Amino acid sequence: MNRLLMGKKLKIKLVLAVVISLVISISVFVILQVVGETILDSYLSKSAFVENRQQDALKRFEGFVNSQNVSTRDHEQLSAWISHERYLNLYIFAKDKLIFSSNTEIDPAINEELLTQFVPSKIPITTINFADQDAQIYLVGFYEYQYYNLILIIGVFIAAVIFIVSFLLIINKKTSYIGVLEQEIKILEGGNLDYSITISGKDELSSLAQSIDEMRKSFVERLGSEERVRMANRELITAISHDLRTPLTILLGYMDIIELNKYKTHEDLLQYIHNSREKAYQIKALSDKLFEYFTVSSAAEEEDVEFEIYEGSALIDQLIDEQLVVLDNLDVQVQADANHEKFLLEINLVAIRRVFDNIFSNIRKYADPAHPVHIQISLKQQWVYLGLENKILRVGKTEDSNKIGLVSCQKIIQQHNGTLTVSQRKDTFSLQVTLPVILNKLQNFG
Repeated sequence: MNRLLMGKKLKIKLVLAVVISLVISISVFVILQVVGETILDSYLSKSAFVENRQQDALKRFEGFVNSQNVSTRDHEQLSAWISHERYLNLYIFAKDKLIFSSNTEIDPAINEELLTQFVPSKIPITTINFADQDAQIYLVGFYEYQYYNLILIIGVFIAAVIFIVSFLLIINKKTSYIGVLEQEIKILEGGNLDYSITISGKDELSSLAQSIDEMRKSFVERLGSEERVRMANRELITAISHDLRTPLTILLGYMDIIELNKYKTHEDLLQYIHNSREKAYQIKALSDKLFEYFTVSSAAEEEDVEFEIYEGSALIDQLIDEQLVVLDNLDVQVQADANHEKFLLEINLVAIRRVFDNIFSNIRKYADPAHPVHIQISLKQQWVYLGLENKILRVGKTEDSNKIGLVSCQKIIQQHNGTLTVSQRKDTFSLQVTLPVILNKLQNFG
């Protein structure tokens, strides 16, 4: 219902603007008419304007009759003359009988006495010597009506202007806002995507502006994400190129020694072959991790991961037990909350198992067997926490500099709406994984 009303807000505002402007213009028109007619009536009542005009008309009519030798029967000539006189009616009586009238609404049978009831009392009765006989005439002028009409025309014109001005003033805020949006959209078209769209009001225009701004933010975020991906890929390629260059150079050196028979003894040959094999496996491991990184990255961006629900405590215990089998040379101490609430995990088991494989593989490679590995599991509110801590082995294998495995694990955990954080203090390495859990629903889990 609210969305329906919002969809009509602008239309309602426009209708209200029209109604308000119409009320204002009609009010002004009525005031102008009343004031104008009052002033005109006052002027006409105090002046002899109408009488003077009628006297002038009478003189012109007498001159016309005498000069044209007009008779009372020359109705065509009389009609032609009166047609050129605006706001004037002519009545001719002979022997108290109406013989000519320019007003077609007057009954020809009307007599002079009755006619005086329809014309102003100030109209003089004049006898004119026509060519055939003498006759009494009434020249009735309505000259004041031209000024009443002028007042009407001026009132209509002013009311129309006021209606237009009032309507434009009322909707000026909206038209100005449309102009602002037009200019801001042109700024976005020019490439300045950091410019925020102005959002004003609560109608269709503000909703449109908000949609445009959300689209701008989404586009900026998409561009930023693409740029971050490109930078990450460039950094990864640079790191992999650096990490591959050293073992590849050494491998090529060993192969040259073997091919050119530069070794001294058969034992040296076997050692060179062994070293070459080690470097080849090192290169393979790096390339496998690079492939794993791009596989996980592509899956996170393009594919929907299928999730299933598992009983969380039992699953984590199982995943840790699977990894402890291959950690015979390490003292692993697992500490879990004894009395925590049962919970469920909605995960992709294959992906989570890959995370555990990678984490415990790093422990096998880099943990110092002289110190225990601490694993702590705890449940806080809607999250389960898995923390690992171990001392770093300072001799032996070189640390994998590009951290491809951890990057892959972070992406997998992010797919599960969790976090994976690592930290290193002096000779201690710490890792923490958090995953969202489902509480109080074990009764519905089968």
